[in-house]
Amino acid sequence: MGFINLTHTGTREIETSRLLLRRFNMSDANEIFREWASYDNVTKYLRWEKHKSISETKTFLMNVISDYERVNYYNWGIQLKDEGILIGAVSANIISERDKNATLGYCLGERFWNLGYTSEALRAVIDYMFYDVDINRVEACHSIKNPASGRVMQKAGMIKEGRLRQEYMTGGGEYQDVDLYGLVKEDFEEQYRPEIKDFLDLKKINLSAYGLSLKCVDYYEGNIKKNHVPAYEFDITEKNSGEVFGKISLRLGFTDGLYYGGHIGYTVNEDYRNMGVATVACGIILELVRAHGFKKIIITNHYINKASRRVCEKIGAKLIRIARLPEWHDLYIEGQRFECIYEIVL
Repeated sequence: MGFINLTHTGTREIETSRLLLRRFNMSDANEIFREWASYDNVTKYLRWEKHKSISETKTFLMNVISDYERVNYYNWGIQLKDEGILIGAVSANIISERDKNATLGYCLGERFWNLGYTSEALRAVIDYMFYDVDINRVEACHSIKNPASGRVMQKAGMIKEGRLRQEYMTGGGEYQDVDLYGLVKEDFEEQYRPEIKDFLDLKKINLSAYGLSLKCVDYYEGNIKKNHVPAYEFDITEKNSGEVFGKISLRLGFTDGLYYGGHIGYTVNEDYRNMGVATVACGIILELVRAHGFKKIIITNHYINKASRRVCEKIGAKLIRIARLPEWHDLYIEGQRFECIYEIVL
């Protein structure tokens, strides 16, 4: 098997539920200095010392902005979408092009700690590196004196792999023992596969709620050549009359294509939209999802489809990021360019 190059994209914007990850610019200097770069508590366990003046921050920014010319450079500012405040940074550094490895780093202003912002940003970057850049492994480490950083990695889905003695020196000159976390794409995708891969006896599962029922109309066996997984296809029906309100499907597996297409797909007939049909149908099919032993599922929708995004929010899905579709995907060929990637943890 020959060596396959990474698909370098550079530092593109990434939107999550609460954050915008974007490139830095020179006008960010004051916020960077004010919110995190000038604080001992933020930089205590990092490789660089706190900035003692705004001029140091501006020098840092000049170097970063210059590096954006490289397509293999990944360094984002973390901005709150609603407030527009720049609160920290997250980066990915390519360790090996051949081995498709990258190391991750981040820092956040102290007044924004313990609110889940860092893990939200880190998780979005992990997805970006796996699916936009084609990285196979990401890793990160934290000083054992800073266990909160380890919790960030865990919440982002990374796995503790061991401890390294005196792995690096802080900006203040102190060697740090660190805990190493990593995640390979294979393990990332495994968490989205069901424990039970065969079709179940649907008579044993309650597929009705709030006057609606799901009627199975097809068992799709999948297509290995097209990398399509098996799937159930249902009509969404009115429980008593059997009138069809729309369709919904559940896909049993995980592929690169399904990352953008989702485990659950649905459509509601025009006459029955804005009545909560999709929300109820998705709630019903989650019973089948649980019966198959899924730990997590992906559900996606077109980024301008506000109604579908509301459905995801109502059933407890969390927006991981708005992803740029790859050119090989069917949705791209159909004319779409961006897809919202939501996750439901069972």
